Amino acid sequence: MPCSWRWRKPPSSLWCATRPMARPTRAPDSGCSGPARCADNCTVFFAQLMSEYSQQDCAMHYARLGLGGPTLSRLACAVPRPDPACPDAAQQTARGIAQALDAGINLFDATSCMDGMAESLLAKALGKRRAEVLVSSRLGARRNGTHSHPSLSRSDIAWSIEQSLKRLGSDWLDLCVVPHEDPYTPLEETLQALDDMVRSGKVRYLGFANWPAWKAAKALELQQRHGWAPFCFGELHYALNTRSPEREAIPMLQSYGLGLIAKAKPSGLKPSQGHASCPTLTDSPRSNHRLAELLRDIADGHQASATQIALAWLLARDAVSSIVPAFNNAMQHTEVLHATTLQLSATELLLLDAASAPTPLLPDWFAPQEQMPAAQGELARSCA
Repeated sequence: MPCSWRWRKPPSSLWCATRPMARPTRAPDSGCSGPARCADNCTVFFAQLMSEYSQQDCAMHYARLGLGGPTLSRLACAVPRPDPACPDAAQQTARGIAQALDAGINLFDATSCMDGMAESLLAKALGKRRAEVLVSSRLGARRNGTHSHPSLSRSDIAWSIEQSLKRLGSDWLDLCVVPHEDPYTPLEETLQALDDMVRSGKVRYLGFANWPAWKAAKALELQQRHGWAPFCFGELHYALNTRSPEREAIPMLQSYGLGLIAKAKPSGLKPSQGHASCPTLTDSPRSNHRLAELLRDIADGHQASATQIALAWLLARDAVSSIVPAFNNAMQHTEVLHATTLQLSATELLLLDAASAPTPLLPDWFAPQEQMPAAQGELARSCA
């Protein structure tokens, strides 16, 4: 659950008022060449945006990752893949990572590239500050192209961890994410191999990504029965427009005391827009229209965008320990940073909950459904 204290530089001040941040007016001339301008790639503005964020009078929230995990920033920094068309993309990304450190972000996600390029880039940028942060990476890099898919066998897990540590230039990996299921390897072999990595000191915390709830629960029971190092968090694709994990996955995480790292991508919502033509918001076109209109109304009241409101809603979820935002361009990255300063009211949160509720499945479809809060009229009057 979120902590009640905040971090701000200098450390002696634990609370500060927040204010909206100015948005960049235009893309700087990066001197990049190629068929597509580098202004459309997140690495171009990465350093500039993180610099703007660290210079603002705002605070970074922190939360505990489950019952037995570390304390991490509510907003994580996803290391982007460098754009080959941009000659200084690596330097821009390294500069952005340094600014993220100054902004109070202590969780860096290096899972954007299966070839390990993000890990190598992160290692160069962190340098001697490696011990100050938490690095998250995942198993599954292909071994000499011999596997049609990544393997979770004992030998392949050991090889994958060794390769990650070599690229990171470190003796340990803070968060190791198991991203998939391997139907050809017994679950017991995978869990025992992960336990060996923890006991050897090469891995500190274990997590899984998008496993079925029953499979994750089975793994946790096996870990408890055999005394193996347990999972302490789950990594799920979870956002206002992707609430299916609330059916089984999130209740399972809360039941076992595990943390949640949300991979959030508000697909279908264009930056600074909240149009009704959002085919991926919910299952029903009519629900899409209602949710988009509601997002636009709330966004107008906060002088924000629909994407920012969606991310602010996610930050307000008690089950979410940290968010790894996914973005395709600099404008979306800007909105992610601005979303950390938004505080939605209880009425607005209830309205968004009701408008984006996932479609109930059997046997829940016959249960009494929560009605739209009566405060909807109050919101409409306040926006008028």
